[in-house]
Amino acid sequence: MNDAYAVELRDVVKQFGDVIAVNHVSLQIKDGEFFSLLGPSGCGKTTTLRMIAGFEMPTSGAIFIHGEQQGYRPPNKRPVNTVFQNYALFPHMTVAENIAFGMEMRQVPKDEIQRRVDEALAMVRLAGMGNRKPKQLSGGQQQRIALARALVNRPEVLLLDEPLGALDLKLRKAMQIELKALQEEVGITFIYVTHDQEEALTMSDRIAVMNNGVVHQVGDPESIYEHPADRFVADFIGETNFIPVRVVSLSPEIVVALDTGQQVVAGWAEEGLSVGDKAVLSIRPEKMDLLEPKEMPKSPSQQMAYVKGKVTHLVYVGADTRHTVVLGDGSEIVVRLQNSYIGEEPWEIGEETIVTWNAAHARILKE
Repeated sequence: MNDAYAVELRDVVKQFGDVIAVNHVSLQIKDGEFFSLLGPSGCGKTTTLRMIAGFEMPTSGAIFIHGEQQGYRPPNKRPVNTVFQNYALFPHMTVAENIAFGMEMRQVPKDEIQRRVDEALAMVRLAGMGNRKPKQLSGGQQQRIALARALVNRPEVLLLDEPLGALDLKLRKAMQIELKALQEEVGITFIYVTHDQEEALTMSDRIAVMNNGVVHQVGDPESIYEHPADRFVADFIGETNFIPVRVVSLSPEIVVALDTGQQVVAGWAEEGLSVGDKAVLSIRPEKMDLLEPKEMPKSPSQQMAYVKGKVTHLVYVGADTRHTVVLGDGSEIVVRLQNSYIGEEPWEIGEETIVTWNAAHARILKE
């Protein structure tokens, strides 16, 4: 077993009665990595985290931390600490007493406890607040105290179960940046559970996207967003258009036919597709553009894919506007255009348009 991995899961299954919560999951999490488990509620991400922590035991499979199999080792005997969404601070204790609690239980010398508490408070930018009670702190400050309490024990791996879920949106976004900076500063492996796609993309070195107990894709944020492995990942991460198509060719180039009969080229096709299969063309709204029919080139390049449509809805969302376009076969797609126009007339409902995109951005996925 490779001890270069901070955490390794090998064919792990967790079953509760007839329900398989985690279904043959294998993961290799690198030392010093910010790794996120991302997926909808009930996908198995928190159960996976709890098995790493030792709060749950696998039905089958094995979990290793730095090459050492954990077996039935209880949580307090594992080189990990966990930060929960509700912080779990002791309200009757001061901030310093909360941070020191774990070290006192292990009978660390008092002078070392004081030194490490001061270091931990400075690390989370709360120096001088050790004598306050948790109720005297804001939600963001309480979260930082929970982090300090976990980090002061110097775990090999820090497990975080949706720790920012109780914060308001603005504070949550600020804490995302702080948390990533803190992880880079201390160099400890973070394993982070979240259902928030933007949060995972913002902070993670790599992400495992889960659903129904299965890992669908593991990759860095750019790969997950730009190159989703299947329809679930494409649909769950960000906003995506799915246009019904039929596969015409897979080699030497990928060609599909829309329901109108028009053929377009795509940049990538999911494994397992065959010529003649029904599928979907997946394309992000921000990768598309709108042209007036008169602006359409007479001889478009082979990499320029396009379909005709009509604008039916406009939603202004600040930085860009969402344009809903109905195609000739009745299907709807969304095109997001940045609001950078000066002196140009925006699109109007009912206008005929040409939706264009670079074929390299289109992915053909199983229906």
